[in-house]
Amino acid sequence: MKSISRQDGFTLIEVIIAVALVAIMAVAVAPPLVQNIKQGKITRAQNDAQTLGTAFLNYYKDIGEWPTHEGATALTIMAGNGSLGGGRAGIPAGSPAVPGSENWAMAASIGDMSRHLTGNKPATTNPLMISSQNPNATSRWNSPYTGGVPLDPWGNAYLVAIKYGQPALTGTTTEDYDKHNIMVLSAGPNKIIETPLDDAIFDEIPGGDDIGYMVQRASRF
Repeated sequence: MKSISRQDGFTLIEVIIAVALVAIMAVAVAPPLVQNIKQGKITRAQNDAQTLGTAFLNYYKDIGEWPTHEGATALTIMAGNGSLGGGRAGIPAGSPAVPGSENWAMAASIGDMSRHLTGNKPATTNPLMISSQNPNATSRWNSPYTGGVPLDPWGNAYLVAIKYGQPALTGTTTEDYDKHNIMVLSAGPNKIIETPLDDAIFDEIPGGDDIGYMVQRASRF
């Protein structure tokens, strides 16, 4: 008698077992993978904030003062890179639970970090100049201080309460500005600002899941 040979292949039971094993492995691997992605974004925001903070410090070393004005306009805050979606449109909402956090989006005057850190011409001048072309508005400006000003990993602008870099002069509206910290701030993963911007709240630190890098600590508070 001729024997009937068994063709190679998987039985239905074997396929079901293989699919079940793959599903179990996916369930086991997915949470750590998602967590790694989230942590990667937080780490990138921390690194960005430090890079921008260092750029501001180098600016200060060269110029001798913080970039608190654009022309005659005193800036309240700086908000990222306008060409990438920074400016007022890039400022997240504040948290109702944190007094003063709503003031970021309502700032009276908003500057563009890239105009001061990567270029040195007034906002109306295009293209922005770099140091090799520099007849420029700010004397002693001697860089670009950073290769670019990105949005944070969640699509919002990095923020700086730059008005607190103005000299604290007794008897003026700036007399308590030296009680405030200057830091580069991201609203973090929840995209809500939980850090106050308030002249009556001193020695601020990032609140909630906000991410910040301290550029200058308050000298008194």
